[in-house]
Amino acid sequence: MSDRSFILKEHDKTQAVRRNRQAPLPPCVPGLHYVYDGTWEGWLCCVFHSYVDSEIPERITGPGRTDGTGLFGSREIGTDAAQASRVLTGMQEKLGASFVQTLQRAFLTCLTDREWYMLLVVRKAFRYGTQVLYYEDDEAVHRLRGALTRLGSEIDKWWGFVRFSDIHGVLVSVIGPKNCLLPFLAPHFCDRYPNERFLIFDEVHHMALVYRPGEAAIVPMDRFRMADSGPEEVHYRSLWKQYYEAIEIRPRHNEACRMTHMPKRYWKYLTEFMTTAHIAALPQK
Repeated sequence: MSDRSFILKEHDKTQAVRRNRQAPLPPCVPGLHYVYDGTWEGWLCCVFHSYVDSEIPERITGPGRTDGTGLFGSREIGTDAAQASRVLTGMQEKLGASFVQTLQRAFLTCLTDREWYMLLVVRKAFRYGTQVLYYEDDEAVHRLRGALTRLGSEIDKWWGFVRFSDIHGVLVSVIGPKNCLLPFLAPHFCDRYPNERFLIFDEVHHMALVYRPGEAAIVPMDRFRMADSGPEEVHYRSLWKQYYEAIEIRPRHNEACRMTHMPKRYWKYLTEFMTTAHIAALPQK
């Protein structure tokens, strides 16, 4: 088969998938909510019970997110390592490692009801094949794809927007992402600063990436208070702010363009947008 024939065949296959844009499932059990511990393994156990008990819940919620019960009430789904391993192995063998990786990324998004949409997509994939990810008009697929797109965009921005302060020989940064990004930021910054010690605190998800040469960990952290800055750090903050202001071509200032490439919600984490009063000390948490 020539390269052209192969490409045309794959194109026809993709178009056929997209023409069949819906992947129906049996109806959800009215009012049934799964409540799990919020972990990846816990979600895998939700998938396990959905199949074993031949039911699809109306919602899946983590701890602290239950907002009432329906006809059948809430059902606590305990985390069992054997059940989680069984589901993960089955998905890897029948749906492939790439599909599982897509689910793992979706799990770290800020999409509301992401666990439920993920369950629906898994059941659709086992029933119709992994091509369901191309069913663009399917609501569950559409929402997950949108969340993944926004996740990728935010990862790209935080790669460039993390600002470190040197506090007693340790590089420290505070970020506020919408999605859970530390697992994606860790490889980038560990490779970029292999000989440094640093900490990146996520004040939204209350966790921190802690690194020292040869060792990295993401740990829970409820609160973080940055220590006072030394004179050298204050001096470098001032220099960075001056540099940012000096390189601007003022006659070509375009606020709309700046807001597009550097959205305002990031500004409070950027040294270049600090007021003069904050140059000497970052806002305390």
